[in-house]
Amino acid sequence: MDNSLTKSRIEIFLLFILYLFILPRVYMEYDMGFWRDWALQIHHNGLANTYNSTINYFPVYVYGLYIYDLLQGTDANIVHNINSIKILFVFFDFLPIFVLCGFRQRLLSFKIPYLFLLLNIAYVFDSMVWGQIDSMYISLSFLAIISGFCYPIAGVLLYLLALNTKQQAIEFLPIMAIVLLYSVRKQKTIITAFLGAAVLQLLLLLPFLSNGGAGKLLNIAGNTVGLYNQLSICAFNIWYLITRGNPYFIDSNSTYILFSYRTTGMIMFGAAALAVLIPLLRRVWNLRKNNLAPDDNTYRILFLATGLVCLYFFYFNSQMHERYAQPIILFFFFYGVASKNYKLYILASIPLFLSLDKCFPDFLPIVHYKIMYASVVIALWYTATVVYGSYLYYRLVKSVELISSAK
Repeated sequence: MDNSLTKSRIEIFLLFILYLFILPRVYMEYDMGFWRDWALQIHHNGLANTYNSTINYFPVYVYGLYIYDLLQGTDANIVHNINSIKILFVFFDFLPIFVLCGFRQRLLSFKIPYLFLLLNIAYVFDSMVWGQIDSMYISLSFLAIISGFCYPIAGVLLYLLALNTKQQAIEFLPIMAIVLLYSVRKQKTIITAFLGAAVLQLLLLLPFLSNGGAGKLLNIAGNTVGLYNQLSICAFNIWYLITRGNPYFIDSNSTYILFSYRTTGMIMFGAAALAVLIPLLRRVWNLRKNNLAPDDNTYRILFLATGLVCLYFFYFNSQMHERYAQPIILFFFFYGVASKNYKLYILASIPLFLSLDKCFPDFLPIVHYKIMYASVVIALWYTATVVYGSYLYYRLVKSVELISSAK
């Protein structure tokens, strides 16, 4: 057996076990209160009645709560051991690294310094301290994107699981579409992917079909956008720099110059995202047209473009939470792996950690969030990340296009 593969497996496994031993007993009570109540509701009413209750999350996480309920067995255990639900979230933090570094695979050829990611407190804070589920849809989306180049059907199924975990996975849809544009070459692949997705979706909804739960889930999915009307829910983004007062107390449906804040944010996000997606689309289309395999430059563009789309989604849109910047860490890390330039990854990790810690007071001994204008400082830091990441992207695209035209 490959010694480096064995070493990776041991290190990853031991670090995972260590994290379980030191799993913080503190958590965000507002969020964990929902997980506790929902687990009790599933325990009392059964899985089939999930959506005849206050539960408004998508099926993949509901199944996670159901497994937690089965393992705990009693109301007392469910309440007392709710902190252990974090194990599920930490597992998904480790999942991309375990898949890429624990097996022989041909998805990525880069040597991955995985400890540089797994030891990053900004990467694991959301799961280990807050107790939030973001790692689940992010990791599934990441694996869907990188597997989509070689295994389009697997990519479609993984992405469907991400969409059935949290609605924020929709931000990866244009990236996923571009990847599938490259890899889907035969009608048989389209039919198989469609049928596989239909079967998987049916299986996910099966327990909820008997009593109208599937219809209620569709209603939940349609109403999640606009659930909060605040301009920003502690997401220290552009709105902290261009508005007066605290964006948390500004209605996103109010008029800002010509349009509502919400519409203005969507326009800014759409324009910024298009500027990133068009070069990626052009690169992937040239590979398909010339029947070429994705090379190192393609993966650099892919990871950086995906991270920037997620960053723009968080930075420009209204109604954002602080945690919605979480995907940028994983994708900027893998851009760093592909480019051997980790400056953007480090730059992006700092404001995410500061914002999470600011919204989760008293975890660190240093109360940095009480510094004057801390919200504005974090917003400026995110702005620097947007500017530097965009600069790296356009410089990379230009250099790759020059190399391609010279051949």
